[in-house]
Amino acid sequence: MKRIGLNTEEGRHAVWLELFFDLVYVVALTRLTHIVVAGHNGHIETSDYLAFFTLFVPVWWSWVGHTMYQNRFGTYDITDSLLTLLQMFFAIMLAFGVGNAFGKTGVIFALAYAATRWILVLMYMRVYLGNPDVRPIAGGLSFGFAVGSSCWVVSVFFPPPAMYILWVAGLVIELATPLLLRKQLALVPVHNTHLPERAGLFALLVMGESFLGLVSGADTYEFSETLVLNLVFGFSIICAIWWLYFETLEKALTGNLQGAAHLFLYGHLPIYMGIGLLAAGVQRLVSTNHSTNDLSFIFSFSLLLILVPLQFIHHQYINNKSGRLFFARGLLILTSILIFVGLSSFISNQFLAFAIVSMLVIYIWLESAFVIKVVK
Repeated sequence: MKRIGLNTEEGRHAVWLELFFDLVYVVALTRLTHIVVAGHNGHIETSDYLAFFTLFVPVWWSWVGHTMYQNRFGTYDITDSLLTLLQMFFAIMLAFGVGNAFGKTGVIFALAYAATRWILVLMYMRVYLGNPDVRPIAGGLSFGFAVGSSCWVVSVFFPPPAMYILWVAGLVIELATPLLLRKQLALVPVHNTHLPERAGLFALLVMGESFLGLVSGADTYEFSETLVLNLVFGFSIICAIWWLYFETLEKALTGNLQGAAHLFLYGHLPIYMGIGLLAAGVQRLVSTNHSTNDLSFIFSFSLLLILVPLQFIHHQYINNKSGRLFFARGLLILTSILIFVGLSSFISNQFLAFAIVSMLVIYIWLESAFVIKVVK
């Protein structure tokens, strides 16, 4: 067997198998975002938000598991490829179960998630057997992930809410495992060109749901000036988020990540959630039959989830830490959100969308100027 160890190939990029792997998660993300896009009779209930955020974590973590394995140890040999394809099959079952995970497909969802994790454990056991130098890491990750995923298997024998308590317990164990192995993982640093690319690809998958929301929001309404204006604003918001992520964060971090990169990794969870929630915002903006208060809450919530983690990720990983820029960005975020919420009863949907686009443009200008300064 090929010796498995550090995958440090200079300038490495995602391979076709990884891109093929991502396609499965397009389905899962579509079904996830449908929870908040559709809501109940056009209104998003608190239970919809809770279901979206709760189910997003295992779907994201399932993708992260394979991505981080390939980032550090992937060999893309025949065994690696077959195990990845098998993991993809169970990820399809995960996507099938996520639609009604708190109902009749809960057992399918739990077993499918556990199966994706146990395959990952097998992949790490190959590393454990193939490279003695990294056995503390491979063994520790295998043990933590095996224990956590076992909670999901056991959960199918219990009715709700005990089933869901075991889901949470399993996730907590798994999420904590890399954190507890931080010192060991820092000795096996992430590949700092491959990881930002993979994180960006997942961001694109989630952003795709916003375009789906844009189209579905306009689908049932007659062509009008208002509809066109809302489409322009909705498209502009999506493009601004793309620009903010790929022209500042991804550009600044590629080649600069070091060690375990836990802030980068875990900090992306709320960013992805916020981008997913943005799909509900643009869908409601374009559909024109939702109140400004409703839109203001959705957009404010999604922007907080996106911009606050970006703020801290930038501050952590960029060498030139400007305190004034950090303060200016934070003040802009806070002031904008307060304005959106405070004035939502007195402004139109179009003015709210214009204000959001304006705020994002200013934020991008601050970020771009800073990133160009650092990169140069």
